[in-house]
Amino acid sequence: MEQQSILDSLKTQGPDAWLAYLRPFEEGEPVAGLSMLVIFPFAASRAKEQESLEWAEVAVRAAEVEAGHSSGVERENALFGAMQLRAWFISKRKSHPNHLVLDKETILHWATEGVTLSVPAAKEKAKSFWENVARAGKSLRQEDREQVRDDAHELRRMKRRLNVVRVLADCDELPIDSPLFEWLEIREQLP
Repeated sequence: MEQQSILDSLKTQGPDAWLAYLRPFEEGEPVAGLSMLVIFPFAASRAKEQESLEWAEVAVRAAEVEAGHSSGVERENALFGAMQLRAWFISKRKSHPNHLVLDKETILHWATEGVTLSVPAAKEKAKSFWENVARAGKSLRQEDREQVRDDAHELRRMKRRLNVVRVLADCDELPIDSPLFEWLEIREQLP
């Protein structure tokens, strides 16, 4: 079945049908079918329009399947979409531990996953970033350009994650002792 005909057959169905459709993908079966990049926005849109946790679960599970089969930017984008949706629902309904959508710990863990910089180091990198971009633009050395690209990726990745964390802070769901408050203080300084 081509993707459009699968979508046409599912789009009149409720979240349960979509969850059943996702199950083989989640179980790792080699299934051809509707892309998770089609399922996520469809379900996320319904989730927000209807403020439906059931549709949010479909969207989050699709994003997690996509992330599990991707790497690099594709993985990061899939997880980012899921975390944004989670934060949006937490801001509306409050956090609930061990809930697929409403567990703020999932977001907090993701926000700091793979962070290699300290806050002072990130602040220093951000402060010199545009000077380094100008210098690398004039440089003939490939290493200079690669370093600026890597710094940009690292700092922008952290800023995107902090934008999601900001939603939790704004609705008083960020724990008072969270080290992420220190990161939020420099968020606007990041490129």
